[in-house]
Amino acid sequence: MMKISEKANKLIQNLIKENPNTKLSIGYLNKGEISFKLFDATGEIPYKSYAYEIASISKVFTTSLLAKYLQAGQMNLGDSVAKYIPELDANNYYPTLQRLATHTAGYQSEALAFGEIIKVLVKHFWMMKRKKPTGYFEAFLMDYEKMVWFAKKNKFEDKDYDWGYSDYSIALLGEAVCKVAGKPFDELMTEFLNDELELEHTKTITNRPDMLDGYLFNHNVETMKAYRNGDYTAPAGGITSTAEDMLKFARMNIEENPNYLGLCHKVYPVNGAPFNMGLGWMTHNDQQYPPYFHRGGSEGFSCNLVFIKVLKRAVVVLSNAGHYDLTELSNAIFHGNVDD
Repeated sequence: MMKISEKANKLIQNLIKENPNTKLSIGYLNKGEISFKLFDATGEIPYKSYAYEIASISKVFTTSLLAKYLQAGQMNLGDSVAKYIPELDANNYYPTLQRLATHTAGYQSEALAFGEIIKVLVKHFWMMKRKKPTGYFEAFLMDYEKMVWFAKKNKFEDKDYDWGYSDYSIALLGEAVCKVAGKPFDELMTEFLNDELELEHTKTITNRPDMLDGYLFNHNVETMKAYRNGDYTAPAGGITSTAEDMLKFARMNIEENPNYLGLCHKVYPVNGAPFNMGLGWMTHNDQQYPPYFHRGGSEGFSCNLVFIKVLKRAVVVLSNAGHYDLTELSNAIFHGNVDD
C-alpha cells in the first residue's frame, strides 16, 4: 500500500493550492503490488482513473517502438537517419539514430526559423508574466516539409555533441520508424500501444475524446488539439495515458517484456548533462540502484515516471496542471515508500 510522507503531502498541498482546478493521480508499483491515489482541491478523494497528456514521456514510447525494429534487424542504431528519409542525401552526414535517441545529435532547438523562435519566446514570456495561457507548445508544431528543411539546414560533424534536449530529434527519429513501417505515426503508434503492448487506455491525442481538460494558471487550455492536424512532432509529445497504463508500461520495462524494451536501457554516457541516457530514458547510472526516468510537460499537463529495475519499483505522477515539475514529488513518493 502506498504511503504519503509528510514531504510528499506538503508538495501535493502546494500544487493544489497553486492549481485548485487540477486533479493529481499517483500510482505506485512495488514488486508486483500496485496502489493508486487521487487528489483534488479538497485533498485525497476516492480513486478514479483519468486520462492525461503525458507530453514528453511520449518519447520513450517512440524509442520503445524503435527498439522493436532494431531487434528485428530492420533498423540499426549506427545508421544515418538519411537512410530512412528519402529527401535527405545519404552522401552527406546526418545524425545517427543513436544520437537522435540520446539527444546528442547536435540539435539545440526546434524546427523554426530564428525570427519565428523570437516571436514565440516573446509571446510566451509576456503571457507567462500575466499568468495566462500562451499557445507556446502549439507554436512549435511542424509539417513534413519543415522537418526536412530543418534537417538540411543544420550541418553537423560526425561526433557526439553535448546533450541537448530536442523534440525535433525524436520527431525525426519517429519519422524514420514510420518510413520503415510504411505507416503514418498515428496509425503505427496506435497499433503498437493497443496491439503490441496491450495498453488499452494509452492513445495518441488524435483519437482521444475522453481527456481531462488541462489548466495553466487555472485557465482551461483543453488539450493539444493541434496534434489532430497531423503535426510531425507527435512522436515527441503526442500520447495520452492513465496512471494504470503508465505503471503497466513501467512493469514491462522492469521485466523487459517484450524483451526488446531492454535495448532502451543500455546506458550511453553523455556530456553536458547530470545523467546518462538510455534510448529515450534518462538514468543516474552511478547510483547503487540506478533509476530510469522521464518527465513531461505541455501547456496544461505535467507528469513524471520513474522505475528501478533491481528493486522492481515504479512511481507515476500525473496532473492536469501545466508547467509544473513533478520530479520532487515523484522522488518523495518513491523514497517515502522504501522498506529496505
